[in-house]
Amino acid sequence: MRLRLLHKFLPGALAWILCMATAFGQLEVEKFGVWETALEASGAYGNPYRDVAAQATLTKPDGSTWRLPLFWDGGRVFKLRLSPDAVGVWRWRVSSNDLGLDGRSGRLVCRPSARVGGIRASRAWPHHFERQNGQLFWFLGDTAWAYLTDIAEEKHDRAAAERYLKERAAQRFNVIHTMLLSEAGDGNRNGPPWRSLPDEQINPDYFREAEERIAFANRYGVTVGLALAWGDKRQQEPFAWRRFPNLESRKRYARYVAARFSAFDVYFIVSGEWHAEARTRKPAPEEEIFEEFVSIGQELASSDPHDRMLAIHPMAQHGSVREFREAGWLDFADYQQNYHHLHGRVLLSRAALGPVVNSEYGYLLRDQDGDGRPDKSNSYSLDEMRHASWDIVMAGGYFVTGFGTTYFGGRRDPGPFDPGASKNKMWEQQCTLIRDFFESLDWWKLQPADELLRSKVARSDDVAGPGRDVHPPVLTYWALADPGHTYVVYVRGTTEAVSVEFAARPRSYRLRTFNPRTGQSSATQQLDAMTRYEFRAPDQQDWVLHAEAIE
Repeated sequence: MRLRLLHKFLPGALAWILCMATAFGQLEVEKFGVWETALEASGAYGNPYRDVAAQATLTKPDGSTWRLPLFWDGGRVFKLRLSPDAVGVWRWRVSSNDLGLDGRSGRLVCRPSARVGGIRASRAWPHHFERQNGQLFWFLGDTAWAYLTDIAEEKHDRAAAERYLKERAAQRFNVIHTMLLSEAGDGNRNGPPWRSLPDEQINPDYFREAEERIAFANRYGVTVGLALAWGDKRQQEPFAWRRFPNLESRKRYARYVAARFSAFDVYFIVSGEWHAEARTRKPAPEEEIFEEFVSIGQELASSDPHDRMLAIHPMAQHGSVREFREAGWLDFADYQQNYHHLHGRVLLSRAALGPVVNSEYGYLLRDQDGDGRPDKSNSYSLDEMRHASWDIVMAGGYFVTGFGTTYFGGRRDPGPFDPGASKNKMWEQQCTLIRDFFESLDWWKLQPADELLRSKVARSDDVAGPGRDVHPPVLTYWALADPGHTYVVYVRGTTEAVSVEFAARPRSYRLRTFNPRTGQSSATQQLDAMTRYEFRAPDQQDWVLHAEAIE
């Protein structure tokens, strides 16, 4: 009888215990996992998002503290969400202007795990990335501006977004970047992000759907770059930064984003195409707009104890965010939108610490006007996309690539959103080959070394296209090196000899030729007592020489 009663009531008792443990924040969580607790405000507010201030002080196992805002999640519910980075007991206490939230406290136990954490600039190799556990990370990104939104006419919804994500993860992409507020004004199946932006009436249901899609990406090992909002390029973006009532409302939104999303594996892009605000918010001078974005970035950084990476996205004609280096929060040496002189612009930015990412340089075969011809720089063919990408990585940079059929939910290319388009297949494969090649080496030790190369043929320049469009150089050669140990030479457009200067002391090297179109390598050959090698590409397509010293 007792066993039957126990069997009858135990599930309910366990559910009650679980509910109470969640309410008071006493459950265990894995290191680098996501933990949250829901608390209830006692006051009645016309706009809880705007009217309630709540912040938790978290005491870590070593006695140090974090401060993290709570975020409003509808009704009277406020949530505290974090990703602990240290094993042991964490304690938290809330300070708030709401009596029901103020003074609430609790604890959680963080246990060891095999999780690797989010990405950051490498502590030892600052032009590269690593996970929080120190594991080095080859950044291979794709553009998915509409990942968090639905576009009915493009057949882009949650199922399509998840299908896309799974395909990209299987293709070994490990980063996407997307918009939290769509420049086109799109919502998702839970409605728009704002019921009224001028009145700061936020829709937490929209952001709940967004976080579920972000969590889905994280489960597949994909980091998500989140652009908070966009610059107002055409004076019609309904959720552009210009549409917020004032600077304080912009900073409040930044705090909300940090509170809601920083526990996930993300990084933050303060604005997309920030310069557009200076064109549309007249008569404010660009310097004033710049200082405003510095302020928003500082608010985002101070509200995020997880220390997620921060970037900002420029317009194409500016092509760099180097002007934000002195802001104190920029974690990238650059987060370029740049189509011209791809190799040289990465080299220029590498003068500063932090990884360099070209975050927008081409969208494969994009045909925005539907006339049957591609119409985007570096995107007119498979070869152009590959050439442009190798020009970036051979300067020690990383890239976020793009596909015309997917990058804006299909909106900028004829036909619906289509991650399975046949015209994408070869670039999906060849893009992955770049990551495969470098991960077979100690890539983080390689430095740009173009000065080691000599040839009687000169490098060519970008090729002008329609309007401001460009094509990558036809003939070029670049080098990366860990001098005396490893050399990588990339050549295209010539079969003339390209001489590689090795270390002054003669050494023996193993050499192989890598085909970036197929991933195939030639048989390794050994050459002894070398200080120089003349490499001749098999034909005028692009080829890679890899030379490794025999220790």
